[in-house]
Amino acid sequence: MLLLDSLHKTDPRRLEPDIRRFVLDIYRSEEREENEDFLSEIPLLIPKVPQQKKGEECGIFVLYFLHLFMQNVPRSYTEEGCPCFVNEDWFKLEELESFHNEIHSAWKSKGLMEVQ
Repeated sequence: MLLLDSLHKTDPRRLEPDIRRFVLDIYRSEEREENEDFLSEIPLLIPKVPQQKKGEECGIFVLYFLHLFMQNVPRSYTEEGCPCFVNEDWFKLEELESFHNEIHSAWKSKGLMEVQ
């Protein structure tokens, strides 16, 4: 599991029990056989990633993280090696701004948001 903390909260590891409970709840709701022991074997990796500046950009950061990850996802990786592209230099803020503008334009063209 990857925790991509663009707010750079102090001690993001404190979220691990809640994340694992959340995943376990999903498994249970889908009536999957995995249990807490199985989940405890899955490492939680917290790579350093580009940071938000204002704290109001969470949504676009999540979309962009997912977009970039899906474009570059490796077939597998280990606990010792997070995907090599997931780091503080993963992208430039200008690239994020361009992505944001593309999303904003697409939504406006479909009438999904008011023109500002």
